[in-house]
Amino acid sequence: MRKLAIRLAVVTLSLIMLASMFGCTKQSTNNGKQKSNTGNVFRLSKPAKADSTKVLTTLIDCAPPPAFNGNPLDDTSGINWSIQPFMYGYLANYSPFPERKFKTELLEKYEFKDKVLTMTLKKGLKWSDGSQLTADDIMAHFYMNVGRSSVWTYIKSLEKVDELTVKISYVTNTPMVLNVTFNLPVATPAKIYGKWADRKKDVALNGREINAATGYYKFTTDGQKKLDEINKDVLTYKPKPEEAVCSGPYAIASVTTAEIMFKVNPNYMIKPQITKLRGLRPGSAEAFASSIMEGQYTVENGGLSPDMAKQVEAKYKDKIRKLYVPELSQIGYGFNIQKYPVSIPEVRKAISYATDRDTLLTIAEPGSFKSDWKNSGLLPSLQSNYTDKGFTDKLTDYSYNQKKAEELLKSIGWKKDSNGKWIDDKGKAVKLEIAVINSWPSFMYTGEAMSTMLKEFGFDVNFKPMDGGVIWKYLNSSDFMIGCSFLGGSSAYNTPWEAFNNIYSSSAARTGLPVLKEGEDRIMKDPVTNKEYNVTQMLLKLFNSTDDKEIKQLTEDFMTLTNDLCLYMPVIEKASCLRIYDQTLSLPEGIPDKIQKDYYYFGDINTALAKMIKDGQLYFTE
Repeated sequence: MRKLAIRLAVVTLSLIMLASMFGCTKQSTNNGKQKSNTGNVFRLSKPAKADSTKVLTTLIDCAPPPAFNGNPLDDTSGINWSIQPFMYGYLANYSPFPERKFKTELLEKYEFKDKVLTMTLKKGLKWSDGSQLTADDIMAHFYMNVGRSSVWTYIKSLEKVDELTVKISYVTNTPMVLNVTFNLPVATPAKIYGKWADRKKDVALNGREINAATGYYKFTTDGQKKLDEINKDVLTYKPKPEEAVCSGPYAIASVTTAEIMFKVNPNYMIKPQITKLRGLRPGSAEAFASSIMEGQYTVENGGLSPDMAKQVEAKYKDKIRKLYVPELSQIGYGFNIQKYPVSIPEVRKAISYATDRDTLLTIAEPGSFKSDWKNSGLLPSLQSNYTDKGFTDKLTDYSYNQKKAEELLKSIGWKKDSNGKWIDDKGKAVKLEIAVINSWPSFMYTGEAMSTMLKEFGFDVNFKPMDGGVIWKYLNSSDFMIGCSFLGGSSAYNTPWEAFNNIYSSSAARTGLPVLKEGEDRIMKDPVTNKEYNVTQMLLKLFNSTDDKEIKQLTEDFMTLTNDLCLYMPVIEKASCLRIYDQTLSLPEGIPDKIQKDYYYFGDINTALAKMIKDGQLYFTE
């Protein structure tokens, strides 16, 4: 009855709380062909000739005209991440599934050995204006990303070997540098951007210095000042979107406030079988939902409320196909360890025990899968690859157990009063606060339900929904107590280093960890074993290590420490629901309603679609 009451309470939340297009996505019951959850309904029989007359419509997110321009370095109003995969080629495309892989696109081959990456371009590459794409353009490409990409944290030197070959020397031998090296779209031809690339080259050579604490590069004060000036100047370049010179399969044909129409780039190395491509802006959440109901999209994975998702799937039940694309991120609740009473490890653990996360999953957005109930900091999807068999069995399991929660609180001198409310060891009533963003259902729904659970357990809980404009600032301050967070994710590198760096370094404020002074190491004590861990040095070793045994040991040490500290209570391992509305669209093989582990189904939707198009894996059947 309690679970039912929570579900009914959540349903009363307003339907206008549709998630934004980047919100958490969903999972729902199958319809029609997909009921069995087996087989492949994505790869259709390929005809002798694909149908090139149909338009593929996908979701984009960029500024509308007149602000929209053709500068790919203008993150605010230019050709941004949602468009770049279609318009630009990449040196190599990456996916961690079914195993870590970099598949060459503009490159013919590459070799990474002894901290040196040697890259050889394919012969005959051209820009969309017909000019040759050579090593000079790749040099400009990397120099234009000085100060824009973390790759220059690790690059020691950049060298043009010949017209097709570029060599990069790094300060580390970790293969993770390939992720940031190949993640950049080749978007800045030297003949256009060379004047700025030359100025940034000077900063790369003379405006950086080694950070003694890390062994990586950082910009000097003067170097950063020069970079700021150059970047400001780059943003004065605002060509028309139709004038942008591209290295990928498409260029922009026309732009309106509602959509962008793309045309095939005749100079790309292959002719895509999707010859007509349309990018549709979502507008407001309500407008986006209306566009879906009107049949505007061929494919989409935008955020919908659970109720809206059910309406969409009911309308298109005879033709919709769905699968889940892994994001390697997790959603849950961070504890501010400097804020009483969650500053006490036993209290953080008791809250975890007293929260029925299995029930939270049932009321979260579809597409929400069980995360790690052991609060170890590492996504379930990565654990088996980086730990020895049986290791996770040794960690404390914080699954729902009210008896254990009560035992923990009583062990620190707490007790319940005559009204069943918890009183601390000083005789004062215990008050908790849970802050969530009010427009993301996976946080809003689970946060309210969690508050109800903890109230029933005996806590005085202040549930605090907040607008998107203020919530993140609040959660980065010292004021919050328990707050919704994305922590421990690994969407870029897909390794334990990224997950633990996110928890202990880049997003440390979300768990109340103090800001470190320059050169200071973060030392953490395990509250169970009293063992001290130099987290800063452990992160450095984990990033740089190429030894599988050492990586496993460091990962297990981090998981043990994080499990005992209980800094973060994850609820959801997030996956994105890809909905396909056109039955004639053929995609790479996939299993309906399952999280995929395939090269093509990874990353944001347009990156995935572009990889399929470039490899001839996406087409309409006649």
